[in-house]
Amino acid sequence: MTIENNEHEKKMTFTDDDASLSSEDEEKIKQSQMKLFWLISIGNNSSQLIILNFFQYFAASIVTQGILGYVTAIRNLLIALFQETFGRLSDKKGRKLLLIIGFFLNFVATTLLAFSYSQTMLIIVATIHAFSFSISIPVWNGALGDVTDIKGRTTFIGKLAAVGQGVGVGLMIILAGTFYILERFYDKTFDWKVEYGIIFAVSAALLLISAISVLFFNETRKVDEDSEYPKLLNAFKNKPFRNFILVNSVFGISMAVLWPIYPVIQVITLDMTINELIIVSVIYAGFFSISSYFGGKIGDRFGRKPILFTTRFILLTVSLFYIPAVIFDSWYFVILTNIISGICNGAFFVTMNAYALDLASDDTKGSYSGLVQVSWGISTFIGSLAAGFIAEAITKTYNEYTMILATTIAIAIMRAIAALGYLFVKESLPKENRS
Repeated sequence: MTIENNEHEKKMTFTDDDASLSSEDEEKIKQSQMKLFWLISIGNNSSQLIILNFFQYFAASIVTQGILGYVTAIRNLLIALFQETFGRLSDKKGRKLLLIIGFFLNFVATTLLAFSYSQTMLIIVATIHAFSFSISIPVWNGALGDVTDIKGRTTFIGKLAAVGQGVGVGLMIILAGTFYILERFYDKTFDWKVEYGIIFAVSAALLLISAISVLFFNETRKVDEDSEYPKLLNAFKNKPFRNFILVNSVFGISMAVLWPIYPVIQVITLDMTINELIIVSVIYAGFFSISSYFGGKIGDRFGRKPILFTTRFILLTVSLFYIPAVIFDSWYFVILTNIISGICNGAFFVTMNAYALDLASDDTKGSYSGLVQVSWGISTFIGSLAAGFIAEAITKTYNEYTMILATTIAIAIMRAIAALGYLFVKESLPKENRS
């Protein structure tokens, strides 16, 4: 079954076992499937956006700097560790069943987060949560690869991400407005646990929408029981893909070393309120969404490589802007860090996913997408774990102020050097294939 969309010059494909349908009935099914595709994407992307922004803040309120680094690291590792396995499995067995399992497990774990107020409980639930992501992320990326051609791919993926994240932004604005109105006009304040519980409940509801939608969705990957499983080592024989994995992993370390530190700055040092945290998260999400949309278009127009290098290099400024935030004790500088990181990350992650799909064959899209995430997860695990304990050691030896200055400057230098590696990766979208 095929859906043509001239605007994005892409081919949308869904499998259909009934070849006797009339053309009119077939068209209705196509339209229905496309609506479900968008609904799944909106629920998945908006939920991920909310969790991405608030998990670190929630954890920083419960655990020490060292444990926060550990939780961040192990979560990143587990999110990525099994992605290649599940991506490869979906290449062989199909996407639908694994998507259902991944989304439902994610829904359960997100719901449990609202009750994870002890260090032990947080680690257990974060582990389950991360494992669920390791199922849903590569399988969903594989499904995106199934229904798109290389020409117009990042435009379509960027549009899906932008709309989903836009919904997440709208929901966060509604939450911030609700908390403000209740506090300002009704003198009703919530305990921080209740506030985070409400936020996680919204995220869980979005995942439930995605999970239920998949139940009615046609399989995008035609299963061939006689075919062999894609072999893991074959991906590393692909030199452009192997080089990209190496460069991306090195930058992943420099990326992740900030992750256990910025929540400490925002929650502990600057003592930001829940509404202030929501505001900066909305700003990040808004720019992430806009950048996903336009980054996808730019990637199809000018290629993947310019976006990969530019967005990674500019990120060196993010850690530096935390210095005046601490010096002047002003959370307004955090707004600037979120604008920059939102713009850079939105375009980058759309492009990264498309880059892996560009280099993959029809039989290895899930596997390649999973391998990118596995390597990213291992590198960010190393960076987060090391940064958490280094930050705690510097704080104990000197003070929190010295720790923030030392780590943010070191991170900027690391990111500048690591970003240069993207200059040496091969362009995956030749000029003749560009929109």
